[in-house]
Amino acid sequence: MLVNHERRLLNKAAQSTDGRISVKRQRDRAWPGDHSRLRGLESRGDFVWVGEQAGPHLGGTFSTWQITAAGLQQLEVIEGRSV
Repeated sequence: MLVNHERRLLNKAAQSTDGRISVKRQRDRAWPGDHSRLRGLESRGDFVWVGEQAGPHLGGTFSTWQITAAGLQQLEVIEGRSV
């Protein structure tokens, strides 16, 4: 089964109360695959990068993005809803 990462990430941010999505850096200091996917969507204008911050636990660093109006519109197009 193919996963539409664009749709999944846009949906996750759109459904959150603040319109944000975060990814946690792994223990080996590498970022998970969603980090580069979000950077790609950011370069297209669907997200704006909010920043990076330490989490509540030692060693937990999070990178956060905010969905944009263009991202919400793109999600509507992907899901086949009228804009």
